[in-house]
Amino acid sequence: MTAESTTYRKALRFTAILVVALAIIAVPVGLVVGGTAGLVAAEIGVLVAALAGITTQVAMVIGHDREPHIMAAILGGSWLVKMLIIIVALLVLQDVEGFHRELFAGFAVAGVLGTLVVDFWVIRSARIPYVDTSARENDE
Repeated sequence: MTAESTTYRKALRFTAILVVALAIIAVPVGLVVGGTAGLVAAEIGVLVAALAGITTQVAMVIGHDREPHIMAAILGGSWLVKMLIIIVALLVLQDVEGFHRELFAGFAVAGVLGTLVVDFWVIRSARIPYVDTSARENDE
């Protein structure tokens, strides 16, 4: 397994842990603040955050060792599908009576920012070499 693959898998693992922790926090906060409607809104917010963070990381795990144009297509396609799902969800949720929009927005934003922090931290601490020494060894 390459250093890149290890890094992307580490980001995916930590993001999954973050999303589970956020979902656990969302249950009592949603119930206390908004009752059942608040619970549902908070958990949907966590789901949106999970969708936003995990799809990009899965696309990187799948596409990082492919040709550049294939990797770009995988990343762009995953982003487009993710945005379409989020837009459709927002359009459907705007008409739901009693939906706690503040809890939804709070947990969605907290989750997205959390996944960005995880991405930054994992990439920042990664040990990915800039030079491929195997190509040099083959020349000798």
